[in-house]
Amino acid sequence: MYGYVRPVKGELKVAEFERFQGVYCGLCHELARRYGFLSRFLVNYDFTFLAMLLAEDEPADLCPRRCPAHPFRKRACLESCRSLTLAADMTVVLGWWKLADGARDGQFPASLGCRLACLALKRAYGKAAARRPDFAATVRNDLAALQTLERDKCPSLDAAADKFASILRSISGCVADPVRQRAAGELLYALGRIIYILDAADDLAEDIEKDRYNPLRYRFRPVDGKLAPEDEKLLRTSLQHSHNALVSAYALMGENAYTGILSNTIYLGLPAATQAVFAGTWNASAKIHRKRSNL
Repeated sequence: MYGYVRPVKGELKVAEFERFQGVYCGLCHELARRYGFLSRFLVNYDFTFLAMLLAEDEPADLCPRRCPAHPFRKRACLESCRSLTLAADMTVVLGWWKLADGARDGQFPASLGCRLACLALKRAYGKAAARRPDFAATVRNDLAALQTLERDKCPSLDAAADKFASILRSISGCVADPVRQRAAGELLYALGRIIYILDAADDLAEDIEKDRYNPLRYRFRPVDGKLAPEDEKLLRTSLQHSHNALVSAYALMGENAYTGILSNTIYLGLPAATQAVFAGTWNASAKIHRKRSNL
C-alpha cells in the first residue's frame, strides 16, 4: 500500500518489536488463509497498524509458524483473531482498488503488471467485498468521486484528501463500543488525510514528469518537481493540524496489548516519515527499514 504508518524500530522495546513483527507476519498468514497465496503480496505496514488499533480483548499470543520468505526457520506469528480478520479483508478490498487504479493510470509495463495482478486477485476481491459490503461500497464510491476530482484537475487538497480519509474513517464502524468507535473514526480520518498528503508530496516530481494528477501541482506552483519553501511550510502546517487531531483522538481510544507500539508509531513514526518525505529520502529509508527489520 503506502507504508508511511510504521514505528521507529530503534525506540521499540525488544518484546514490542517481536510483537509488531508477529502481527505483520500474522496478517500475512491470515491473508493466505482467507484469500490464497497471492494475497500475501498485499500485506503492508498500514493495515498492520490497523490490526493493532482495532484489537480489543483478544489474546495477543504468538506462535511459531513457517513462512515462504523464511523457509529455514519458523517465525513468531499472531494467531488468527477478529482484528487480523478485519485487517485482512480490508487489505484485499483496498489493495485491489489500488491495483485497479495503477492499471488505469500507470504506464507500460507497470500498468500491465497491475492489470495481471487485478485479474489474479479478482476472486479474492469478490470474497472480501462480500464479507465487508459496506466497506467495499465506501471504497468504490469514494474512489469514483476521487477520480472525478482527478479528471477535473481539482486544485483543492482538502477535497481530494477527504475522499481517501473517509475510506479509512468508515473502518471505525467495526468498533463495538460507541466511545471508541467515534474516537477511532476521528483518528482514522486524520490518518487517511496524512497518508494521502504524504503520498502526494512523495510522488510530486514523478507525477509532474508523467503528467499524472497530483493536487499539489494545482494547489501550488512547484518548480522542477519541488515546492517553494513557503508552500512546503503551509503543507507541513496542514499535516501538523491533522496529526494533532489524530493524537487527540488516540488519547480517547484507551489502552490495549499494543499501546506501546501504537504510541511509537503515532508520536515518532509518523513525524519521522513526514520528515523523510520532505527531505526526499523516504524511498531509501523505507528500503533500509524493511531490510533491517527483516519483515
